[in-house]
Amino acid sequence: MNDQPGKIARLGELFRGAALVGLLAGLSACASSLSSVSPFSPPPADPNSPIAAEANAAAKDSKHAALPRFIDIPAIPTDVRTPVQFKKAVGAEKVAADKLKRDTAPETWTLSDTEGYAAQARKVGKAPPSDIPTDADRAATEAFAKAARDRATAPPSKPQ
Repeated sequence: MNDQPGKIARLGELFRGAALVGLLAGLSACASSLSSVSPFSPPPADPNSPIAAEANAAAKDSKHAALPRFIDIPAIPTDVRTPVQFKKAVGAEKVAADKLKRDTAPETWTLSDTEGYAAQARKVGKAPPSDIPTDADRAATEAFAKAARDRATAPPSKPQ
């Protein structure tokens, strides 16, 4: 058997040929069953649909729709940054962030004169003295209430 390697090779070619013929036969069967359906045309609308006629008419009209032309492609925008400009902007933001971190680091500031600050805040935020009524204020209020009661008349009573 080892002295006849050509027989094994010829058998492999035979099997490959048979597989190819089977594949082509299967594809032709599929193509014949799908001969009425084209992948490039829209499928027909469901005939039970209330808008089937309008949908089919729209599908037929879409075949004659204007196709886009190369001239319809918009121009390349000119207000877009180039990659170099983006790189410069990112670099500037990084520099600004580093400066902010340096300027606000814990060792860059100290608290001093806290008592002076607190005294000034107390002076600015001092509440006005409350207006506690005095005995004279209470007497004036009572006199006003008594005068109002004296002027008031009782409503007429209902006849029974």
